[in-house]
Parts: sequence; structure tokens; C-alpha cells
Amino acid sequence: MAIHLLVKLDSGMESNHAQSVQHLFIFEFVVIMQLLERIAQYMIWANDTIWRLVEPLSDEEFTRALDQHGTSIRGKYTHLALDTWEWYYDWTGEECGEEPDFTTMSRAGLFSFISDYSQKWLGLIGNRSVESLEMKRGGRTFILLFEEILFHMANHMTYHRGQIVMGLRMLGKDVPMTDYVPYRANET
Repeated sequence: MAIHLLVKLDSGMESNHAQSVQHLFIFEFVVIMQLLERIAQYMIWANDTIWRLVEPLSDEEFTRALDQHGTSIRGKYTHLALDTWEWYYDWTGEECGEEPDFTTMSRAGLFSFISDYSQKWLGLIGNRSVESLEMKRGGRTFILLFEEILFHMANHMTYHRGQIVMGLRMLGKDVPMTDYVPYRANET
């Protein structure tokens, strides 16, 4: 599609090739920004969809160990809250203050925290002050682009949301599909 667009711009304009490439770049930039916003909005929608099933759980169901490691649905939300918070401050470089005590945060508090920081991430798409971040993992240093960290966040949340869904099914709950296509089909 990009090559086809470039040909159309070149043949349909009396300006030079550089102007065509500039138009193509602007077009691709807009498409990427829209895709990033859709990914962030999808992530928020999918989290909200599963939350509607988690919110009414009994305290026993919310904290019940669901695997051999003793991890509960609460444990997954605690982990997601911590990661969402850490990644936001790692990315923005803002002073984060003292780490919130996610282990004692209420169920509603955990979800509200994740939702609030997911909205902050959505806001960074159009107003980011940092384009890339130097990361260190396993003795290696590498550069991570904003688009990559947002992709990582969506992927990481999907992974843990899948574990939460498994826990809900173990508790006998009927869980709707939260794939991207159903999200887009219902988006209006």
C-alpha cells in the first residue's frame, strides 16, 4: 500500500520526489499514531471487560491460589499495577515518589490505579517527551522505542489478562472474548 501510494503521489503531483516522500511520511506517521491510540484504547477496553467479571467476585475467589505458585487473581492485578506504574515513570523520567503498597491496596483501588495509568499511557501517545529509552536486561543494553514499550505493555497485559481469564473459568465464570477483532467490531 505504501509503494502504491508513493506511485500515486508521484504521478498525480507536479512537485518533486522529495515532496511526495514527505507526504508519504506524514501519511505513515498519522497511521502509526492512530494504530498506537487504537492499541491503547483496546488495552483499556479489554481490561474493563474482564474487570466487570472480577469486581463482583467474593474476597475468597479474588484471593484464591489458582496455580502451583499460589498466584491469585489479586496477585495478577497487583503485578499489573506495579508494572504499569514502573514503566510509566521509567519512560517519562518523572519523579515517581514512593512506590505505592499494591499488596494492601483494595480491589477497586488496584483496578482504578491500572485504569488511571493506562489513560496516562494513552495520553503519552500524542504528548510524549521521550522517543526512546535505553534499557538494560541480562547484561545487555539496548534502545527501546515508544512504540515498542506500548506494544510490550499491551502484550504483557494480554498475557496476564489471559491468566486472569483462566482463573475466572476455574471459578466457573463465563468469560467473553477480549481479542482485538471483537473490540473493533463493537467499537462505535
